[in-house]
Amino acid sequence: MSKEVTEILKLGEDAIVASALKSIGGSISLENFASATVLSNGEEVYVSFRNQYKYLPINTIYYFDVGVNITTETTYKNSVSNPYGYTNEETIPYFQLTEDIKKHIDFVKQTIGSLEGFEDDIIIRENEDYYAIEVVSESQESSYKIKKSTGEIYDEFHAHLEPIPFDVDDAEEFKEVDFPEIKK
Repeated sequence: MSKEVTEILKLGEDAIVASALKSIGGSISLENFASATVLSNGEEVYVSFRNQYKYLPINTIYYFDVGVNITTETTYKNSVSNPYGYTNEETIPYFQLTEDIKKHIDFVKQTIGSLEGFEDDIIIRENEDYYAIEVVSESQESSYKIKKSTGEIYDEFHAHLEPIPFDVDDAEEFKEVDFPEIKK
């Protein structure tokens, strides 16, 4: 582990996350995200802000996930829209979970069934009569629709993805930082 990374990690998880939020700018807070994770590969420190469930009402666009490389002072963000390709003339807002949005997400989760241990992203695009669902993991990509009125699942599509065609050097891979271990 580099000396710079060691010094950053000594600041502690809360200080690193706060620094990352500050570098994003605007009126963003942890409330915009379901999780914040500090990662390192020994040479760099990265903070991943994430929303596992990405719900989009009709004609909307949001930033759901943001990555901040503390070491290089670089921010990465990607917008998701409904419908695909939707844009607006305004600044793209960061997702904010509301009670109404939570009801839509809960309906989809209840319809899908057990998601215990499920860590992949789910994109939920609302339409007039149904929700269009996309699930992407390392090994599979799925999409289907759920009727709003009945919860019926239809138009299912599943594809198994091939693993990346090269090995990632374990030393270069970003891993979650174990902060109690840092203090030892």
